[in-house]
Amino acid sequence: MPADTARLTVDLPADLLEATKAAVYWTPGLTLRLLVEAALASELARRTEERGEDYPPRAGELLTGRPLTEPP
Repeated sequence: MPADTARLTVDLPADLLEATKAAVYWTPGLTLRLLVEAALASELARRTEERGEDYPPRAGELLTGRPLTEPP
């Protein structure tokens, strides 16, 4: 792994993960890492544009555990 990367481990719905793996399998040159990176970058750009400005740096660690509400 390049020095400027970090590992992220997440649990995903099984059907979403299988569809993702199928897309990677059937798309020449695509890797799981590239697909996830592109998807996260696209969603972050959409949310940043919707917000109208960049998000400031975190002031602390993320909360852990079950969310109190479903994300938008």
